[in-house]
Amino acid sequence: MASSKSKLSSSSTPNKHKFKPTADISHANSAKTELDTVAKLDAERLAEEKIRFDSDVLAMAYPWDEAARTVAADSTKLVAEALESFLHHTPEADVLNLPPQLDNSNLRGKLTLLAKAVKPWLLPSTDKVADLLSKEKAIYLYFRDVVLFVMECLQALHADSDIPAHYRLLLPNSTGSDSKGKDSTQGFKMDQVLVLRPWSDEIEQGVKDWHYADILAVAEAKVPDSAAAIKSASSTAGTALSSFVDGRVPPKRKAAQGQMLCYSRPIYEHQHNRILIWGLTICGSLVRLYNSGPDCALSSADLDMRDAGGRRQFVEWLVHMSLGEDEQRGFNPAVQFVDDKQRGKYWKIDVPAIVDEGYHSNCTDYVTSYYSRGPTVVAGSSFGRNTRGFPATKDIDNIDRPDVFVKTAWQHTERKPNSTRLSELDCLKLIKKEFGSSKDGINVPILVAGGVMAKRLNDGSFVPLTTDAFYSSDILQRHEVVESSLAIDDEPNPLAEPSQPPLIAFRQQYALVTDKICEPLKSVKTADELIVVLFDAMRAHSWILENCGLLHRDISPNNIMVGRNEAASDRPSVYGMLIDFDCAINPNLERTARPERTGTKPFMSVANLEGHPEQRTELDDWESLLYVLCWISTFGINANDRGVLAKANKELTIPLEISLWHANSDMVAIAAKKRSHLHDLDSFAGDITDRFPTQGEDDKLPDYFSLQCLAIDLYEALFQNPDVDASCRGARKKKDTAVVFKRSMHRFGPRKDGGTLQSFKNMTIESNGSTDNPAKSASNDPFVNRMEDSAKSTIIESLKGVLEYHAGIANDALTAASNE
Repeated sequence: MASSKSKLSSSSTPNKHKFKPTADISHANSAKTELDTVAKLDAERLAEEKIRFDSDVLAMAYPWDEAARTVAADSTKLVAEALESFLHHTPEADVLNLPPQLDNSNLRGKLTLLAKAVKPWLLPSTDKVADLLSKEKAIYLYFRDVVLFVMECLQALHADSDIPAHYRLLLPNSTGSDSKGKDSTQGFKMDQVLVLRPWSDEIEQGVKDWHYADILAVAEAKVPDSAAAIKSASSTAGTALSSFVDGRVPPKRKAAQGQMLCYSRPIYEHQHNRILIWGLTICGSLVRLYNSGPDCALSSADLDMRDAGGRRQFVEWLVHMSLGEDEQRGFNPAVQFVDDKQRGKYWKIDVPAIVDEGYHSNCTDYVTSYYSRGPTVVAGSSFGRNTRGFPATKDIDNIDRPDVFVKTAWQHTERKPNSTRLSELDCLKLIKKEFGSSKDGINVPILVAGGVMAKRLNDGSFVPLTTDAFYSSDILQRHEVVESSLAIDDEPNPLAEPSQPPLIAFRQQYALVTDKICEPLKSVKTADELIVVLFDAMRAHSWILENCGLLHRDISPNNIMVGRNEAASDRPSVYGMLIDFDCAINPNLERTARPERTGTKPFMSVANLEGHPEQRTELDDWESLLYVLCWISTFGINANDRGVLAKANKELTIPLEISLWHANSDMVAIAAKKRSHLHDLDSFAGDITDRFPTQGEDDKLPDYFSLQCLAIDLYEALFQNPDVDASCRGARKKKDTAVVFKRSMHRFGPRKDGGTLQSFKNMTIESNGSTDNPAKSASNDPFVNRMEDSAKSTIIESLKGVLEYHAGIANDALTAASNE
């Protein structure tokens, strides 16, 4: 158990963390470039696709506990009435209608000054004191002072020392101008923020210094849209605004929405227990509140701060966020930050026991607590599963010697059991069953504990943390995906109507514990280590598919981990492991078309990006592996190399073509770029592999010649394999014309042990585009033709052989280096 001196708070992560987690896509040319440019473009797209209007969104802020809801309602009434009294009070009137707690000279003086400061924002535009709201900075200051007014009132109303532990002050940035988090790794600044502070703190003018780890919500302010812009948006929206907030919104609000979503990424990244995020946009006197979940962001209607009703609703939301519990603020109550004077700062994660069926609704032994200094894999996307990974232990006295890996994530599932749709927990159970005792050279995660995380109620029962717990039945009825329809994925469908944002999927907040402690892929030290790790990961991929019938479907840098063992020579040896089976399916059971999109865009296969109706196969995963290799070989395999290459890339006169695989365009456009880059060896080499740093370019750059060779050989085995029909080669859709090519040999020559590459013994080096067994009815799309069983098996065997060959060379080099 935690020390009695511990201070638990899942509502505010520590603002001076020393943890150094990995970002969502951590292999871009620099964190600043990725988040300052690509993330902003991506957020603008997401604002058009994923923001949905719902009048009940404010109800999501109501406390779950009835007693707390009553206290919040009473407080809202008193604060809203006090605001109106001060707002309309004149010097000639001596009497203010205030409750006793607010009726003292010191507090009255503070509230009088704040009310006077915000009158230009809150008074009707016809009033001579009203502000035209033509300057954003003025709006920041008005917002700040209204929040401070509410907090001053709340602190006075609840001045007793015996107050609930979950009460928090919401404090804005005191300067009233753009500011940047002290723990920020990004270059952009925010208009205004609401940060969480202990109830006993001084309110004063807000906070001058703040951290992402403390943010409750981001507030983006803009001057009002012109009447013409508002009229234009309204005239083109039709009836859509009754159900959706889509791209047909006035430009100022649209820009504010995009910025607000952009800043949700670093909030998730720094708050390891955050599962929902609140945000605000302020356009003139109109405030909108947003609750952003894993699938979409729900928007309130306009709260007009120049109307008493709008002001009251805004006060109500602030009160609920201040007096409510952590769930309303968007935090996972089963993951808590602990600041212990004896043990230091750490995380306590309550993990459910493994159950075969059903859910433990009332069991004191349901959860086991695990302890971690912090995650090595962090969340970092505006929507989706937001997976985190914690090296942990259930023995708090050994917290600095973790022995298990705890993963938390929003997992999409179905309410009704489906024997063909496996959860990650089901997958890990199956892997554990089939794996048995350790297999030589195969590294797979072995399940220790896990299930749906929960909130423990006062009576000892548990409420599972699902989307049902956070969204009202009315919201779900309007927006939830129909279970009989296709599954919702973590990426939008570019083929859908643009005014139809993604639906709310049924998701559960899972925690899974496995037995191996691994590091992120970016922890590899050399290119040779990377090759060995990739080989181990794909070897496990093949074993799991063959023995467990599970196809992974999400090969990305975040899902390939690095392990290190102490070798006999007391030198570290490296190995790779494949994790994260959220997207895995059993292709033998699921024979129906599955055009869902899974994965991270730069690493998704072309068929996946384009939403082909054909079933996904292991070829898609091998294609993703090639993209992973190309991506990290361009931008750097580890933090040190990324820093060096980031400086070099800034001086490039020719843009990096591979950057077009990222989120600055939709998935169909990314697929088109990949088809162009992969169609022939000249394109692939010229656009992609020639941009890898190699020896002789610059002594200051890393040497990725071995990665260049591996990438080319994998490319040729996959896209230009001479042992399959010509219709299977290349990447572009084409007519029935012969493709003439010449396969380049391995750059390394023969293996040092004199061995040969078994899968290439009978390979024809040159081909005129024909084989002895041409396809009887080939499609004009080589991606479709490669899915045919005989072609697929031939290509996969070639890919395995290529990776094994290069891994053997790399392992020999690592062994030689360790013996020096």
